[in-house]
Amino acid sequence: MNRIIHSAVAIVLLAGSAAAAQEVTAPATTPAETSPAAAMAPPAPVAPGTAPDASQPSPAAPTPATAAGSAERNAEVMSAIAALSPIIGDVQIVGPWAVDGRNGVWRTIMTQALGETKGSRFFFQQVEERDGKPTVVSSTEVTEIAEVDGAIVGYRADAPAEGQESNLTLFFDIVPMDGEISETYELFVAPGQPYRFGPASN
Repeated sequence: MNRIIHSAVAIVLLAGSAAAAQEVTAPATTPAETSPAAAMAPPAPVAPGTAPDASQPSPAAPTPATAAGSAERNAEVMSAIAALSPIIGDVQIVGPWAVDGRNGVWRTIMTQALGETKGSRFFFQQVEERDGKPTVVSSTEVTEIAEVDGAIVGYRADAPAEGQESNLTLFFDIVPMDGEISETYELFVAPGQPYRFGPASN
């Protein structure tokens, strides 16, 4: 009998121990208890196509005033090009000038009748900036060029001599109508003085 009682007590004790073991659960892991390696891990890279980090500065977008000014300048340029006559065969800025405290650039313009190899007309102008815009202050035609019996195949500016930086010297290559070898002509211009044009001396 005593052996049976002891066996029954042992069974009860074992059953109680098993139930107590089942009620014990592992404590929840808190953020403070994470491993140092996990805490030190760098953030994952941003995948392509995702939105940029709002904390980083973004490129400044053009202001409405800047965009409007650019559009206005572009419209002005396109209008000037559209209004340029087809008989204008050449336009160049060929050098600076300065006189009486004013300054600007020399500009040359050559016209050419369409389909013609002669009859070109040549002009030189003084252009000055006024109120932020270029303005033509003088325009002179070299009338002798229209009378030359030949075709202008090119012209170039020569560097001015020291102390004469405002003067303009141009050399023209002209092929006579009855020849194949070009001849050189020279145009010399000084502000406020008559120009000189003729065959080059050297």
